[in-house]
Amino acid sequence: MPRIILTLLVVVALSLVVNGCGEKKTTAQKTAERPVKKARVELVKVVATNLQETFVLPGRLEAWESLTLAAELAGPVRWIGPAEGDYLTVDEAILRIDTDTLKANLQRDQTGFEVQQKEFNRYQQLLAEQLVSQQEFGVVRSALEAARANLRQSQLALDKSLLKSPINGILDRLLVDRGEYVSPGDPLAEIVQIDKLKVIVDVPEKDVAYLAPGQKVEVISASLGDDTTDFLAGKILHVGYQADPASRTFRVKVEVGNPAKKLRPGMILRVRFLRKKHVGVLAVPLFAVVDRDGQKYLFVSDHQQARQKLVRLGAVVGDRVIVEAGLKPGEQLVVKGQQLLTDGAQIQQQEDR
Repeated sequence: MPRIILTLLVVVALSLVVNGCGEKKTTAQKTAERPVKKARVELVKVVATNLQETFVLPGRLEAWESLTLAAELAGPVRWIGPAEGDYLTVDEAILRIDTDTLKANLQRDQTGFEVQQKEFNRYQQLLAEQLVSQQEFGVVRSALEAARANLRQSQLALDKSLLKSPINGILDRLLVDRGEYVSPGDPLAEIVQIDKLKVIVDVPEKDVAYLAPGQKVEVISASLGDDTTDFLAGKILHVGYQADPASRTFRVKVEVGNPAKKLRPGMILRVRFLRKKHVGVLAVPLFAVVDRDGQKYLFVSDHQQARQKLVRLGAVVGDRVIVEAGLKPGEQLVVKGQQLLTDGAQIQQQEDR
């Protein structure tokens, strides 16, 4: 009886050992058959493109024309027409200086001229009849010319008593009041032309070589970001040839229209200039570049495997960088998930949500 029990125990033990070995083999097989986990990435196809490299600098607005009109004769101001802020057209009257004396002088000289004109006509007839000498006729002719000059001078003086606008513009400041006595040379009014304006920009030495008169630019309000599409079209008028000795910058003058008259002289704006056009280049997002040990790399997909590529980079244009070497058109570039990749890693295109 004890021998039978011992035999049964041996059989049970062997069975347990055999079953245990079978379980271990099954686990190893499952581990070997488990699929490799693939990194999820986002891919974009590399294609050649055209880019414009620009730079933005601050500028200050100046009036297209800014004039200070002065008195050309003495006298009290008798009349003022427009008010400050009014828009003036060419030859529009602004103010008038006292004209009573001037009118009297004009009347006097007009009468004197008419008298001399009659005397000249009479002597001309006498000369034709040889009743006067050529010398006598010459004296009368000189007197007529003098009378004509006096009349012209009186007329000019009267014209100068009326201050007119020489340009289309805004009456920005009136510098005298009605009744105030003015002398020749005293400033009377300031007029600014703002239908178009000048933007003055100080351009660094490294950028001035890219600029030339006639080039188109974009004028941006200082309150907007550099990437805004809300801008005014401008044109380069002049590029300075001498650098400012203190700042080592070059003065560039830009013309910009102001049809709505919202821009005012003295405002600070920004101007976007074109530095260079890049045609048919390979440009990738800056965030796609991986920096490892001072080297720049990109990852591309090769049959669902990540391939690390050493690249040489060029100019940065906005949020993209030009790849000068190491990348080919048509390759599938990894633009998301590349930071944790290694060369040869299994990858899978991330599905759009």
